Formats: sequence, C-alpha cells, structure tokens
Amino acid sequence: VPVSFTDFDMTLQATNLAGQPVSPERGPVVLMATTGLALACLVALDTGTHGVALFALGGALGAVFLGFQYGFASAWRRFLVAGEATGLAAHFLLIGLCALVFLSAPSLGLAAAGSVAPVSVSLVIGAFIFGIGMQLANGCGSGVLFSFGGGSGRMMVALPFFVFGSLVGSFLLPSALEWGSLGQMPIAIAGNAVATTVFNLALIAPVGGGFFWLARRRGEAMPRRLIAGTVIIAVLCWLVFALSGHPWGVTFGFTLWGAKIAAALGVPVENYTFWQWPGPRRALEHSVLADVSSLMDFGMVLGAGAMAAVSGGLRRQDWPPFRQLVGAALGGVLMGIGARLGFGCNIGAFLAGIASGSLHGWIWFVMAMAGSWVGIRTRPSFGLAA
Repeated sequence: VPVSFTDFDMTLQATNLAGQPVSPERGPVVLMATTGLALACLVALDTGTHGVALFALGGALGAVFLGFQYGFASAWRRFLVAGEATGLAAHFLLIGLCALVFLSAPSLGLAAAGSVAPVSVSLVIGAFIFGIGMQLANGCGSGVLFSFGGGSGRMMVALPFFVFGSLVGSFLLPSALEWGSLGQMPIAIAGNAVATTVFNLALIAPVGGGFFWLARRRGEAMPRRLIAGTVIIAVLCWLVFALSGHPWGVTFGFTLWGAKIAAALGVPVENYTFWQWPGPRRALEHSVLADVSSLMDFGMVLGAGAMAAVSGGLRRQDWPPFRQLVGAALGGVLMGIGARLGFGCNIGAFLAGIASGSLHGWIWFVMAMAGSWVGIRTRPSFGLAA
C-alpha cells in the first residue's frame, strides 16, 4: 500500500494501486482497542466516568484529525509559500465556532472559563520559537500526537524531544515572565457575555473572511470534507470545554510527562518555581491520568492509531532520512520550549486564546506565523522541501 509522506507524514489510503479496497489491520486494531479499554478502566478508577468521557473525547479528536488530515503547520506553510489560504480560512471558522460557546459560557450556564494568558516578552519569543519548530518537525502539538498515533517515524522522534523541550521550558518560564509583561488582556466588555461574544466575533470574522476571499480569488474551493472536519472538531471542542471547565489544550500534558520522567530519574523537579505553582504542583502530585491535557493526549494517540489501523494506514511507513529526523528532534525541542514560554501551541494558544477573547492569542498567531516563515527557509537544511 503506497504511503506518501505529506505534511502529516502519512496519507490514509482507501485503496491500493490496483484500486482494490484496503482491509483493516486486525492485529493493530485489537492492540489499540485492548490498550484503550485498559486505560479507560484505569481512568475510571482514578477520576470516574468524567475522566473516561474526556479520554474518549481525546480518542475522537485523534481519529477525526487523522481521518480528515486536519493540521496547522502544513496549512500555514502552504499560505506562506504559495499563498494558499483555504486552510487558514478553515482555522478561523473553527475559532469562530469555538468562540460562540467559550465566550457565551456564563449565558449558557456553563461553569467554564476560557484561556487567557499574559501579554509578555516570553509570549512573543515562545510563539516565534514554536513557529520555527513546527515547520522543522512537520507538525504542531496536535499534529505530532495524531501522526505519532498513525505510525509516523518522524513523530516518533519529534514527540520525546517535544516532551524534553516542554520540561526545559517549564524551568525557564518563571524567569522569562520577569522580562516584561502587561498581564492578562482579555478583549471583553465588563459584565456582558453577549456583547463580548459579538465584539470578538466581529474581530474573528473579517480575518477568516479575508483568508476565504484570498482563497476564492486564487480559485481555491473550500472542500466539503474540510468544512465537515472543522465542524466536527468544533463540536468536540465544545464538549471538552463543557466537561473540563476550560478549552482543550495539548502541551501541558507533554510538560507533565517530562516532569514525571525526570522525577523518576532523581531530578528534584518539585524544587523548581513552575512546579511550585498550584496547578502544576497538583498535577505533579497526581497520576498522569488525572490531568485533563495528559489524559486527552493519551486518548488522541490511541484514537489516531485506531483510525490508521482500521484504514490500513499502518501497513507501510517508510523511515525518514536521518537529516529529517534531526530536524524533527530540533523542531520538537523548539516547540516544547516555545509552548511553555508562549502559553501553548496552535490549540492551546492560537485556537483557545483567540476563541476565549484573549489578546495573547492574536499575538501568538502573528509571532508563530513569523517563526514559521523562518522555519520554512530552514527546512532545506534538514532535507525538507520549503
């Protein structure tokens, strides 16, 4: 079965070269199902049905992202290299759909709040570094997870280095926040959720509409598949928001994994400032299955793996050349550090930040796009097409 290493490192093939249907891979399907069931049981013992529901949502997101080949790094690269704007138009459609619920939470009776982070020097630097890293690794936070689950050799290298970089970033963040910060800057109208929602949608719509107009001007059609994937992901994001009390995030789970591994190796992680803050300290003291981000990351890997196995996409995965693996490792470290300094990735900072009406999300978008421009021009050094 032919597999081309596209922007996501794998392409699901419904048929082989002769046009015959591809059958599911029974062994991997059974493995994914058994592993998922075992983890679900452990989650149930730890956090009950609430945790199992979030784990299942992570699995659904992994399957949907892989099945629809929905990513961020490639869409940004196509825009910067060729001017293709369809992907970015879809991203802002997703942001707008999420904003409808995130910003209206009080009016909807939801005990949930959006993601608001400081506008700081660390944000600017972190987002820029992340943009470089995601172009070298060929994927962002969610892209690394679902491609890893789908059997990508590149992401098998990128993910552990992403985890390592995230841990390093957690050690650096407290000092980085002293470089200068304006504090949290929500784009909100005091005491009026409806007005805040309308105002933020009035900011999101022209940007998304502008990318859609550029796409139409170039003769690009918005594929129904892309629209369907965007809507499904938005619905899943709404459910995560309602169940967890905050928008979906990816990279803190990586940071926690790195801290747990380091602690097991004797590193006094708990002595570092970041891990003395209430949220990180609580996560460090409990199981990796008790943290929402970590839990959903596990689910996303298994969901993507199950989708790839059912679709026959695991049968053949060519191992990337060494230079590309070096790029994946470097990209993973840069994304890990950048995600912590910049308060998240394309999901936790760009999507959740803008959809939550936080100025930091817009700044993250601009700086990560600038970093992507640099990363694209660095890709040939690692055997990757610009």
